[in-house]
Amino acid sequence: MKIDKKKGLMIAGGVIVVAVAAAAAGVHIHYSGRWYPGSKIGQVDVSGMTYEESVKEIQKKVDSYQLKIKARNHGNMTLTGKDIGLHLSGENMIKEAYNDQHNSSVLVSFGNKTNTKTGNLISYSTKNVKNLVKTSDLVTGKNGYQLIQPEDATIVYSAKKKYGVIKEEVEGNILNQDAFAKAIGTAVEKLSSTMDVTDAKNYSDVYKQPGLRKDQDSLKKMQETYNQYLLHWIEWDMGKNVKETMSPEDLQACIKVDTKNLKVSLDKKAVEKWLEKFCLKYKTQGIARTFKTHSGKKIKVSGGDYGWRIDYDKVIKQVMKALKTTPQASAIEAYEKNPSADKQKALTTFLKPVYSHKGYRMDFAKKQNDWDTQNYSEVDLSAQEVFIYKKGKLVFSCTCITGKATPDRITRTGVYDIKEKKLTKTLTGADYSVPTKYWTRIMWTGTGYHYSSRGDWNRWSPTYYKANGSHGCVNLTLSNAASVYRLTKIGDPVFIHY
Repeated sequence: MKIDKKKGLMIAGGVIVVAVAAAAAGVHIHYSGRWYPGSKIGQVDVSGMTYEESVKEIQKKVDSYQLKIKARNHGNMTLTGKDIGLHLSGENMIKEAYNDQHNSSVLVSFGNKTNTKTGNLISYSTKNVKNLVKTSDLVTGKNGYQLIQPEDATIVYSAKKKYGVIKEEVEGNILNQDAFAKAIGTAVEKLSSTMDVTDAKNYSDVYKQPGLRKDQDSLKKMQETYNQYLLHWIEWDMGKNVKETMSPEDLQACIKVDTKNLKVSLDKKAVEKWLEKFCLKYKTQGIARTFKTHSGKKIKVSGGDYGWRIDYDKVIKQVMKALKTTPQASAIEAYEKNPSADKQKALTTFLKPVYSHKGYRMDFAKKQNDWDTQNYSEVDLSAQEVFIYKKGKLVFSCTCITGKATPDRITRTGVYDIKEKKLTKTLTGADYSVPTKYWTRIMWTGTGYHYSSRGDWNRWSPTYYKANGSHGCVNLTLSNAASVYRLTKIGDPVFIHY
């Protein structure tokens, strides 16, 4: 410490520091029994006081001690000397410092956080300090004080800029309780009346910190990867001037940003979820369709596998391949500078939908109009009859025997299509193997129109199938099977109903 003509007493780094001039010749006789000008013990100015007056002043300060703490987000905390058992325990130290001030410079140990040692100027309970911290509103969030967790800086999609940007960190206000208690102890030792822990320079370790900040190079690299995934447009031409697009607005939910491990990755499950909705939007299989039966009555039939269905697995492969292809850096840079339609086009992958099954037409306004209303067949399970329509007219009808009325053999209702035609085929099952003719497949599970050589055609009735039905197929006589085979074609709808 630099020594000048003044003698002073102050607290510095937890010790009482006494500064003595090189010569006392200039010191007024008034100070021969008083503290010299500029003398401080902690925050207590004892300049010009007698020893007895200084002790009383310090005692008064200790007895009335309050520490007001300013915290983040308008938080505050006040503790008193009584709260922490603060008391003057080293009066002899003051006396020694006072005596030595008039003789020479001396360093005397000051203030200790434990109250088990002797020779300290002041003592207090560290346990009480920690308990006060633990139960304070600043830690518990009580009495309307909102606790905010620190958050890493990260990458987010900007709807305004239309690409991924860096979102700065959130400092939060979660206290590191041990560091906070230690900082309080330092303030108490100096008998400070105020403490501002919002001062990050002096209290850098009091609050828990975000792990990643906006100006770190690693975050900039993550932003680059994020936009390489994000800046894709995948456009499907559905026909009839209908387009479907997967855009960055959709893809933002499909990108994972892991600030802990400094990784950006594509979330395949999220991509699949979006594509599932896309596929379902254009799926017509199983929907209810209205048609006029042979009796002229309009009914609705749902279920079955007739209609449009996008090949979900193939679409996933297409899209994942496109998303994992890094766009040209120049195209990304150009778009970020000017996110126009022209710059977007350079980042677009153009596809056509891949269907695993198709209907007759795609009616985007009314899905049920996807079938050929002029050419189809009808199986009336209640009447046990088949009807064939060509060019909108009924051209053929006959009796049939459908599946036995048991869960394992019943002929299922719904709208299907003709899938396969063979002049001869052997039908096999768990307990049968039967050669047949004029096989016209309706369902991939094995149901179809075909000739049955059964010898009970003479006992046919509309209810005969209930006890003596087939294994699910639509059994026909030889001539009727030949007519159905001749009058239908692959792709024709088949309405099966009661």
